[in-house]
Amino acid sequence: MNEQNDVGAAYRPGLAPLTESQAQRSTGMSHLVYRGAGTVIIAGTCFRRVYVFSPKQPEQWVEAEDVGALMSTGYFLIRR
Repeated sequence: MNEQNDVGAAYRPGLAPLTESQAQRSTGMSHLVYRGAGTVIIAGTCFRRVYVFSPKQPEQWVEAEDVGALMSTGYFLIRR
């Protein structure tokens, strides 16, 4: 295979690069908003990633596999 074929396959004219939010959605993440009054430090049930939410920083992206457990606490909303 020559280099010209590789370059042609990688280049797609007319397609804009993904925005950060589009990239996050394409990787299976959800944007959660914390509704509680204090700071919480919570680990996701699947990846054990630690998430820190507070009234000052109520929003962040969460792995799709961890969303159900966080939503079940009643302290989060999904931002669409």
